[in-house]
Order: sequence, then C-alpha cells, then structure tokens
Amino acid sequence: MATPEITGYRAVRAAARDHEAYSSDLQGDRDVRDYRQLPLEADPPRHDRFRVALEPYFNRTAIEPHVPAFTDLAHRLIDDISANGGGELVHDLALPYVMGCLAIIYDRPQDVDEWISWGPDVWTAEAYQKGEITSESLDLGRNRDFSVPSQRSGRVLEEYLTRVFDTAQQREKDGTDEADVWDHVQRLQIEGEPLSRAEKFGIANVLLAGGRDTVIKMTTGLTWHLINTPADRIYLTQEPEARPRAFAELARYLSPLPKIERMVPERRGDGPEPDRESYVLLNWASANHDQSVWPDADRIDIRRERNPHVAFGFGRHSCLGVNITEHEINAYLAALLERWPEWVLDGEPDISWVDEHGTPFLDRFDRVPVRVQA
Repeated sequence: MATPEITGYRAVRAAARDHEAYSSDLQGDRDVRDYRQLPLEADPPRHDRFRVALEPYFNRTAIEPHVPAFTDLAHRLIDDISANGGGELVHDLALPYVMGCLAIIYDRPQDVDEWISWGPDVWTAEAYQKGEITSESLDLGRNRDFSVPSQRSGRVLEEYLTRVFDTAQQREKDGTDEADVWDHVQRLQIEGEPLSRAEKFGIANVLLAGGRDTVIKMTTGLTWHLINTPADRIYLTQEPEARPRAFAELARYLSPLPKIERMVPERRGDGPEPDRESYVLLNWASANHDQSVWPDADRIDIRRERNPHVAFGFGRHSCLGVNITEHEINAYLAALLERWPEWVLDGEPDISWVDEHGTPFLDRFDRVPVRVQA
C-alpha cells in the first residue's frame, strides 16, 4: 500500500510548517540505516539545538571564501571533457564537481576519489562500485518499498563513518587540533553534552548524503537546459544579474528532493515502531509544479517572476545546505558561461520521468552524453 501524500503548493507549505501534526521525529531510510539524520529527523527543540550547532559550517560567511576554489574545479572538469571531445554529464562532471566542492568545504581532499566511487547516491554505493546499478534498483529505493529486495545498502557509508570517527576520536584523545569536519563533529557538544556515536553518524549522514544526489541533479539539469536552450545561455551570459532568478527557476522545476517523509502522531499505534499508516509524504514536486502558482509549470522559464518555491523545503526544516548549493551552482554556472565549451547532446539522454498526480516530473538524470560540436 502506497504511503499517503500531501500535494499542492498551499497544502504542502501548511503541512511543512506544522511540526506537531506532521512530525519529523522519525527515522527514514529504514532499510539501510538504524540511526536518525540530524537535525533533519528531529522536532523542535531538539532540531533547533543541532541546527544551531552546525550552522557555522553552512552559513554564507563560511561558504563564500571557497567560491574561487569551486570555480577552478568547475573549469578543470569542463576543460577535461572538452579536451576528450566529449563526456557524460552525470558521472564525468556533476558527480566529481559536487564531491570536490564538499571536500573543499570539509577539508577532506584525501576523500574525493572514495566519495566519487560511491556514485550519485550513498545508498546504492555498493552496487555502483560493482557496476550493478539499474534504474529499477534506484526506483525501488525512491519509492521506499521495503518489502521488495533492492540494491540499496548502508554498508559502504557505515564502514567509512566508522573509520573516520575512530580516527577523529583518537585525535581528540591525543590532544591534536581540529583539522577537518570529522574532528569538529567528534568534539561537538549540544548544551554541554558530548554526542553519541549514533548522533555523530546522523550528522555525518546529512553532510555526505543530504545534498549529494540533489546537487548532482541541479548541476546536470542546468547544463542540460543550457545545451537545449541556447537563447537562455546567451541571455545569462549577457545579463549576470538574471542568474539568481534562473537558479530559482531551475530549482523549482527540478525539485531536487521530490518528497520527504513525515509522521502523523495521532495515527501512530502502540507498538515500538510506527506502522505504515503512521507516515505521510510531503510532495515538494507537486507543490513546485502547481499550475495555480506557476502557469505552464512544466516548462523552464528563467525569466519567470519569482515566487517562493519549496525546492529546499519550507519552515523550520528548510534545507540546511541551501547556501552550499547556491554557491556551488552559481560558481559552476559562471565557469560554464565564461568560456562556453560548445557542447551538444551526443544522442538521447537517459532521463527518468515520473507521473506526479497527472503531471510529468523529471525525477533523475541517469546518463547525459555530450560531445564538442565540430
């Protein structure tokens, strides 16, 4: 039985704002992890305490100094594809770009190759490394149908987190100064109390998994659109001040995270674990494609007047990493437009579309090959 959904712009915003009726006090991805993502899977006031503690890694003041490094990375990846005569946007460009940016922010350059080896989604990292990824396996994970076997697994991420936190714990015992994000999380305290290992894993999960496939989708989607629509590329090259509005429109159209799970406390039974009827999905994609708010919502229009989309959530649980995403995408867009590489699509892209209550929605880019135009 499918999980009930809340759809439409106004209904989704109202539900996202009401954490008492639609609680985040739950554990998601129950097929691949046994700890909660923090602060995502917590209600106030616990949510607020974790969010405030992590804010220094995510605010604009922390991210802006990294923009030149983001831009240099984008130039290198774009130039490499052009030098090879072409490439594939998801795995040759978006994946290494997003992982490289995280390595810059988190001071973990030694981890870039390992993170890239996991592929676009940490929960299919094991299958990706073995070359076993299929569209069907990804769809099973997306739909959260835990009764059907899939290729989702938390083993790769858990082994990595165990290793880095064991090292960070030893560094703390040795009195070594903080050197990276894992040292910081290891020594983090909430209201004077050290974190449990499960809480550290929950924070790290958000840092590594929360913005991974979503920003990969944004990077790929932006490039795909500009290849398909030269007029928009020329417009954004000539009018840099229009780029923030273009970013907002792409985020709305792509809705990087289509849905998020909430629990309805009044439906919860007396058992130790909530049953399926206790959960509901907030459908961000349906909200962002609501025709009453955005006429022709199934079309990308970078000149569209801005309305507040919900591509990065809404309310207290809005995306903690939105500043990272904006800076990464803006740096990438500037690099791409600065010296447009004359790419064209090399055949039909492999794109997964889903029907969201009568509206076709671009769910995922699986493969987008490009070549340099002769």
